[in-house]
Amino acid sequence: MLLITDEQISAVASVKDCIEVMELAFRDLANGDAVDTPRGRIFSGPAVKPGIYSIGHQCAILPRFNIAALRVTSHRVREHREPRDNHFVLLFDLESGRLLAMMHGFTISGIRVGATTAIAAKYLAARTNLEGIAAVSDIRRAKVYSPNPAHRELFCREMGEKLGIEIVPENEPQEVVQRSQVVLCASNASQPIFNGEWIEEGALVISLRNSDRHRSPREVDDATIRRSSHFVVCSKAQVQIDQQKEWLDPFAKGLVSFEQLFELTDLVSGRDPSRHSAKEIAFYHSNSASGIQFAAAGYKCLQRVKEAGDVRDLPDEWFVTDLSAWWEKGLQPSP
Repeated sequence: MLLITDEQISAVASVKDCIEVMELAFRDLANGDAVDTPRGRIFSGPAVKPGIYSIGHQCAILPRFNIAALRVTSHRVREHREPRDNHFVLLFDLESGRLLAMMHGFTISGIRVGATTAIAAKYLAARTNLEGIAAVSDIRRAKVYSPNPAHRELFCREMGEKLGIEIVPENEPQEVVQRSQVVLCASNASQPIFNGEWIEEGALVISLRNSDRHRSPREVDDATIRRSSHFVVCSKAQVQIDQQKEWLDPFAKGLVSFEQLFELTDLVSGRDPSRHSAKEIAFYHSNSASGIQFAAAGYKCLQRVKEAGDVRDLPDEWFVTDLSAWWEKGLQPSP
């Protein structure tokens, strides 16, 4: 069993590495050749006033790569958070059932968001999370706004060097949104961060912020929904499971209906209708993490780390219970 750290993953794996396997995984999911479960989260304390602790999980089976994946998150919430990430992705072998790898989940999570964003952009705009966008299109210039000047300067410098493109910091969000073909929102905001009337005709808008029953942040406003004609989410089921107000509120106002939402699986399988006009605005909402994302990204990151040769191999018997004594008695206890 391999123990793989964030440092190992970030040293050898990238968003671009994972786009192809991610698209194959979503296509398998669309065709019924892979299995996925919605995101699950539970909180300590009563539902009306959740406590300071949360545990979450997603899982998937991806036969194409002979793996199953389980992602587990464990953290304290809001002001009780600490600068540590207790977050793992476990990969299992389908043929033997054994645990293949235990991987830190922080970097993998960022990679899987970038890869799924790139897939959405490939089909919705033929362009697009900035690394994902640059991986599937000929992006030469990006504009960045953050209310924190130091943060936007640092982002522009680091990502400009990494991607080899011009990245310009802007002082106002309007300067970023106007005259942009792709508008990517990746914030921790609780309220909309720009005016939807600023969006150019034909643009693709991407929001990475999502909610659950205990918190209801929203990056885009009603104008963005009203002006959009094409809506894609990671999971329609998650909208109902988490009672995501960023969708339920527009439903209630008649701005969009549940039936108008498509999923990434629809995009990769060709079930999503194309735009009727180049002026139509498309909106992609990364409304949930899903097990299939961690199965695909985990598989590719594991490959890259093994190729680099820097792995920590732990004894398999540490992670297995020997039931031989039971079997010798003719008993086969189940988990």
